[in-house]
Amino acid sequence: MKVQLLFTSLALSAVSAITVASENSGVSGHHPVVDARGDAAVPMMRSLDSRREDRVSERYQSAKPMPLPRLDHSFLQLMLKESDSPEEEGSTENQSRVSEPGHAPVLEKAVLEPLAKQLYQPLSGPSDAMHGAAATVQKRRVRDGAAPMDVGFRRAYFSSQPLVPVEADRSYPYSAVGVLFFHVPGEGDFVCSAAAVSLRLVMTAGHCVHSGSGNEEGWYTDFEFVPAYRDGAAPFATWKGSAAFVSTPWYNGGGNVPNVADYALIEVEDQVIDGVSRKIGEAVGYFGFKTNYLFPNHAHLLGYPAVFDSGERMHQVTAASFRRSTNNTVLYGSDMTEGSSGGPWIMNFGDPSSGQTGFDEPERNQVIGVTSYGYASGTRPVEGSSTLDENFVNMRNTACARQQGNCP
Repeated sequence: MKVQLLFTSLALSAVSAITVASENSGVSGHHPVVDARGDAAVPMMRSLDSRREDRVSERYQSAKPMPLPRLDHSFLQLMLKESDSPEEEGSTENQSRVSEPGHAPVLEKAVLEPLAKQLYQPLSGPSDAMHGAAATVQKRRVRDGAAPMDVGFRRAYFSSQPLVPVEADRSYPYSAVGVLFFHVPGEGDFVCSAAAVSLRLVMTAGHCVHSGSGNEEGWYTDFEFVPAYRDGAAPFATWKGSAAFVSTPWYNGGGNVPNVADYALIEVEDQVIDGVSRKIGEAVGYFGFKTNYLFPNHAHLLGYPAVFDSGERMHQVTAASFRRSTNNTVLYGSDMTEGSSGGPWIMNFGDPSSGQTGFDEPERNQVIGVTSYGYASGTRPVEGSSTLDENFVNMRNTACARQQGNCP
């Protein structure tokens, strides 16, 4: 299928037939159930084949960053109406919200050390001169040009920087963020950004899981989450997907952005750690979530944009909400590019200092959105996210109910 964009398009081929249903049914794929309005009544789900072969190093290394869906900058200019006045915040008092805090890992790092493995030969570090095979990989992976903008434009202010120290990615809450590898049949292997958001659930963008074609042929395959990925290494192992979930608006949305619910969940398999079967949330921790809280707010945006460190290291942007966009989406200042799709937008990031009470917002490490789209012009460094709403709640409830222990 083709993901329809206003500025550019990405040809994505049809995906082979799938097995869909509840965990006990074992029947083949089905079409969406529709209600009287013609809308799909439940989120779409796909069971994944756990018997597939493991990836080899060449497949990890050749995986391409998923292009970030982009709109022509004229769309942004039209929305701004050439006005320099900031948008009215508006009242959010009557919005219904569902909320859950994040949780740190319960396992000690020493117990997790045997899980570490090198997926492929790492690239040169960001301070090293790129040469030889490393330069080839960098040239292949970086196609969506960008440059650090730091303070952004037109009040879409932000700061953009690597993790300092780089080893911070081994500690919570950074440890819950990673790279999602997946396969688009006919196109090859791709990577998006993702984050653990429950005991067995990983969250990413809908366009990293399904083409939006409105049918079962649109699913991607072979999902594998690598938390705290860095320079070709998986410090906490790789976690294979056992089921995938997308919202109904994305499933039927034709791949268009802005989309009212461009987000998805991947259920991942447990692993035996120190002789005990453990869930990913126990190993690396996980983020909570909060619905209808994307605007007004400020957030920590995390991901693996290919333009910085060749997508081999986690990158972070801190920004405040800029303004509302169309289809239930919100814009934040950000200079991240392809590869950042699906990265979490987190409020109240990190641990509190002694004396911090949180006042009206004491819950920490809550996802309020994920990277969905950007704009074609490099002089307009903003990214958009769909607002988590009832579509997310329905999707999460479906994922939680699929298998006992998926959620707390």
